[in-house]
Amino acid sequence: MIGIREAYMRKFERQLSIRGLEYHASGHCVHVGRISPGCYHCFASDVFARNINLGGRCNRHCAYCYGFNQDREMESAHIFHNTTAMLRKHLLALNADFKQVIISFSGGGDPLLSMDLMDSYMMFFKNIEPQLKIEPWYYLYTNGVLASIETLLKLRDMGIHEIRFHLGASNFSRAVYKNLHNAVRLIETVTVETPSWPPHRQKLFQMLPLINDLGVKHLNIGQIEITPLNIKKIARALPRAEVFQCYNIHLDDGGLVYDLIEEVLKNKYSFSVLDCSCFVKSIQRSPGRYLMSENIDGLCAHLNRLHRHDD
Repeated sequence: MIGIREAYMRKFERQLSIRGLEYHASGHCVHVGRISPGCYHCFASDVFARNINLGGRCNRHCAYCYGFNQDREMESAHIFHNTTAMLRKHLLALNADFKQVIISFSGGGDPLLSMDLMDSYMMFFKNIEPQLKIEPWYYLYTNGVLASIETLLKLRDMGIHEIRFHLGASNFSRAVYKNLHNAVRLIETVTVETPSWPPHRQKLFQMLPLINDLGVKHLNIGQIEITPLNIKKIARALPRAEVFQCYNIHLDDGGLVYDLIEEVLKNKYSFSVLDCSCFVKSIQRSPGRYLMSENIDGLCAHLNRLHRHDD
């Protein structure tokens, strides 16, 4: 464990060494280019955002996974009914107070393992959309293993705007890169969201020109959170790992995320990059955001299309 002062100094000094970084949300958002619309709710208070938990089923076993409960049964009609009833009440009652509505699908596993349930939720949202003043932005996270053309077409037909691929989960497999290529052709916005896991360093650098050529719009580099469910695996993989506390316990990546950002700037790649670090989690999960927050208009791409213009 390293002290919070040292951890912060390392990060701030590394930021200062890079020309071209942009800062928003009082410094919690450090990025290059206009970031994903789905990221808006991490930094803003004028948003209705809900993650729909489709359960903990997953077909990968990442050493750094923060943990999920595969025994949870999230697909029962009772849970679906209660969740949609709550969403309907909140969306209709509070719609006038929100500038954006953002709906995501994850749940600790891969939502593509629960396509029927996701389809049920999307039908609910599409039925309620005419009563909203704002068109929601719908996105999901996946490791990409099951993102076949058939599945991608179903997601497009459901109305999914954005898919985020966790390439590290498949160890950057060729099959998932192929699925990523198909997603760029079929889905409006494709983002790569994968962590700054030091054992993946070489493959992360190899990834950058590949996703640029494929036409990926956004890259989110997450910071690994340490939990009781992954700490032993991480300790085995990185016996000299340094961790620190910032909201939760986080792995110090040795500056890897900023090494990647420097490479993106040097090569003038077209996609945005977000340092999805502990500071993002700090503002994302803080009640203080709803008391005082910086105006972030213009930070995210495509948000203007979320507003309805028919009234």
